[in-house]
Amino acid sequence: MVQIKIPCSTSNLGPGFDTLGLALNRYLILSAEAAAQRSIIIEGNGKDHIATDETNLVYSAMNMTAQKLGKNLPVVHLHINNGIPAYGGLGGSGAAIAGGVFLANELLKGGLTREEMLNIAVGIEGHPDNVSAALFGGLTVNCFDAEHTVHCRSVKIERTLSVITCSPHFQVQTKEARKILPQQVSLKDAVTNIENAASLVAALMSGDFEALRYTTAEKLHEQYRAVLIPGYDEVKKAALKAGALSFNISGAGPTVFAFAVKNEQQIAEAMRNVFELRGQKASAEMMKVENSGISAV
Repeated sequence: MVQIKIPCSTSNLGPGFDTLGLALNRYLILSAEAAAQRSIIIEGNGKDHIATDETNLVYSAMNMTAQKLGKNLPVVHLHINNGIPAYGGLGGSGAAIAGGVFLANELLKGGLTREEMLNIAVGIEGHPDNVSAALFGGLTVNCFDAEHTVHCRSVKIERTLSVITCSPHFQVQTKEARKILPQQVSLKDAVTNIENAASLVAALMSGDFEALRYTTAEKLHEQYRAVLIPGYDEVKKAALKAGALSFNISGAGPTVFAFAVKNEQQIAEAMRNVFELRGQKASAEMMKVENSGISAV
């Protein structure tokens, strides 16, 4: 039997749209072993909504990886225990895809490097931010070369930084969240994102967390996606007033998150309370950066 643990993640971090990922300490646990008949057992968050047939995201990623390796995936019993909040925005699909690729490579003794696994995973997911964080851990910075091969640099965040997430209990489809984005932006807005994304990476690498108060500002996606999250502006004000360094949408949402080095409980309660005052049930989590990516258990 092969058993692995995959961290969840937040992505974009404000200005790093489709480029930056950050692994967090909530996990998807996968195990697989040879069996006479295929079976998929689900436990944990979202278990009533996760497919248990060949369309299951972990299983389909395993199949695609086997095809890339030119091998047949054996009949397996797959056990999935999901500890990742299931309302969207915390890299659940990225963890499932990265986990499926990694698991197939282990089962088939494929010998793939993590960068090779990343490129298979990106081919399935469509963007590298969450799958790279799942595979490598820490802060991941991604780019594509002229052949559309993705390359990842993983930076370990040594100084303690809290990531407080708040997930309202509804779904935002990633396709919908992408559809509302403009196809063209002004040069001024593009420059703002470039300078802030570069400054954000430098701040996280150096441990200058006070800089997060301004380096997470962005102009490409949040102002458009905020309309999909009722109460967004009020939740942001409450988080900052409670002591958050920053406030952003996690991935495509609806989860939002705040960076902090203190007052974590107050920030979590402030965000959740605003959602609930608007009649929207929400769950808050106080997380830390996970500097390790996928690992065997």
